[in-house]
Amino acid sequence: MGIVEMTIDSLRRNSLSNEWALILKEKGAERYLPIYIGPRQANIVKKLLLGVGRIDPAEFDLSFAGIDTIFCKVEAAVINRFVENVFYAKLLLAQNDGKAVEVNCVPAKAVAHGIRTEAPIFTDETVLDKAGIAIGA
Repeated sequence: MGIVEMTIDSLRRNSLSNEWALILKEKGAERYLPIYIGPRQANIVKKLLLGVGRIDPAEFDLSFAGIDTIFCKVEAAVINRFVENVFYAKLLLAQNDGKAVEVNCVPAKAVAHGIRTEAPIFTDETVLDKAGIAIGA
């Protein structure tokens, strides 16, 4: 199986439980992937989507230990695994010297970097098969 390009459909809050869901939509199809994220992560994603406000590193750290992201280009954010109802993600980075680097991170951080740098967001096909929701199928 391969990877599928996704777009951000919406960011929604359940008013009864105060849980946030980041809804990704398969590009060119009607499959959705709801990923529950914390309120702090949701606030950062919302700020990035709206292009408002400053992102405080104390609020949501967009850096990685041992990697200078200033000298890297974000090639893609990938939601790559879904194990025991937990999503996992990675960022695909290209350093200035051309070296490719993969960094494991939480999905909200990967998506936030994707939004911030306008990099594509992908999901592994197996993740969509396990946790995706098809509309009209």
